[in-house]
Amino acid sequence: MKFFNAIYLTIALSYSASYCQQEKASDSSEVVITKLGIGVKAGFNFSTVSQGNLKAAPDARTSIYIGVHYEIPVIEDVISIQPELLYSQQGFEKRYISSGERQKSMYKVNYISVPILARYYVIRGFSLEAGPKLSYKLNQKFDRSETDNELLTLNDANDLDFGFVAGISFEFDNGFFINGRFNRSFSEIIERTEAKNTVTQFGVGYKF
Repeated sequence: MKFFNAIYLTIALSYSASYCQQEKASDSSEVVITKLGIGVKAGFNFSTVSQGNLKAAPDARTSIYIGVHYEIPVIEDVISIQPELLYSQQGFEKRYISSGERQKSMYKVNYISVPILARYYVIRGFSLEAGPKLSYKLNQKFDRSETDNELLTLNDANDLDFGFVAGISFEFDNGFFINGRFNRSFSEIIERTEAKNTVTQFGVGYKF
């Protein structure tokens, strides 16, 4: 339910912002979508990890991301390169039943992430994006239920996380945009677990 509510809220906010700004937008034939410029973005993370050597497949943690990007056109209205700097809350949850009672533990890991994306504009405003991502761990926290002994045996999360990002984006003529992404790590999040970060993102932003 949180997942679908977040998608609905993301789309609603974006269309609302576009409607409020439409009188300021230029004629679409004169707007260059891939213009050089900085942008801001924010949205929802639905993060978890692959099971790896963990006893059971973890559940998703719902959190946020926020950051900036800089789009550099390579071929006008076709291809651009977009480096980004993001603060991203990730990790996973464990929900289970013990002695007839529902239990929940949470493994929180927060990162500074630097994706370097190539964007390809399929049609005006609609683009595909993909590229590598390097993340640095800022901090971590265990919220462990009393009956969850597995978290006690886990090591700290690794400081660096390297992965790949792929997604889609739609940008309005006034600079507002919505996007969705899938992030997958190549390296394990915790040593000797083989568990790797997996994050689905939905967000909105504005390009100046």
